[in-house]
This record gives sequence, structure tokens and C-alpha cells, in this order.
Amino acid sequence: MPYMRVDVDSYDEMMSEIDPEDLPPEALRRPSGDYEYEAAEAQFKRQKLDEVARVTVDALVQLGASEFRVRYDGGYDEGFSHSEFFVIKNQQRPALAVADELAGTSSIAAIRAAITQSAYRPSGEMSDSQMARFAIDQLAHELATLLLGRGYGTGEYSLYGAFTANLRTGQLVDDKQAAKPDSLK
Repeated sequence: MPYMRVDVDSYDEMMSEIDPEDLPPEALRRPSGDYEYEAAEAQFKRQKLDEVARVTVDALVQLGASEFRVRYDGGYDEGFSHSEFFVIKNQQRPALAVADELAGTSSIAAIRAAITQSAYRPSGEMSDSQMARFAIDQLAHELATLLLGRGYGTGEYSLYGAFTANLRTGQLVDDKQAAKPDSLK
């Protein structure tokens, strides 16, 4: 898992309603109330991604992208993923710049078609650049969900972190050095 801070009052309230004998010993460790880090690692299989993410990964690999850096945060109600940058030919390139470049390739037609058929499609007309940005953000969210679990960011806690996705091997590796967002300082 990422950096997480559990709401100690909520923890105490929940624990007062559970018989300690019904829980494994590690569940009885009271959280500190500070952000604590627990490493996370996962793997994605391209063929198991939803259509938008699968087409987007293919387009990004064709463009030469090997890694995708994603930040995440959330808590209490929702989790957020933020597309940060790609590594293309051993150089970091901002996600927005890569989206604009992707919009100028022949892959944008496949991305647009996948988004149009998606249950989570935007409303209204979108330019090719907007479509590429939307697709990259959808990919970031799907990968964050694979690493952190469905509903990441929902619960009596707050979290933050970052991970790198290897677009060729499918490896997702959480970053222990992830900076705390300004909103949480």
C-alpha cells in the first residue's frame, strides 16, 4: 500500500464494537495517526485491461513509451490518480505533451472509437488532444486501481503516493520516495 494515515478516532470506534478474539493479532495494532508506508507492487496484463486502457497502452508503446509515472491521493470519499510523465527513449516527457503528440498519430482513431464505446465516456465533442488526455487519465486510474484495489481512497483514512508502470512488462511499482502533496502538508 501507499502512504496512509488512519483516522485514529474512527479506528477506536470500530475496535470498540469488535471482540478482539475475532481478529488476527496484526489487526490489533493501533495506528499512529501519522502517515505510514507499506510497499505495493502489482502486475497488469495488457489483454485484461479495459478497451480504452488496452488501446492506449498499445498507442503509447508504438510512440516509444516504456514507463508511465502516476501520482495518487485520496481518502474518506474518493481516490484520485494523476498522470505525471512518460519515459520515452530514456527521457521523461510530461503526460500532457505526450497526449498532444499521441493526438497527432494514426492511433487516435482507435482511442476515439474505444472511448466512444466505453461506459465511462465524456459527454460532448472532444478534440483529438482532449481524447488522448482522457484516455491517458483513464489508463492512470485503471492502473492505480490494480495497484491499490477497487475503491482506493474510500474509507476512514487518507493516502498518497506514486508508482511507475512498465508499459512493456506490466510491472507496477510503488515509489517509497513519493512526495507528500501540498494539500496534505
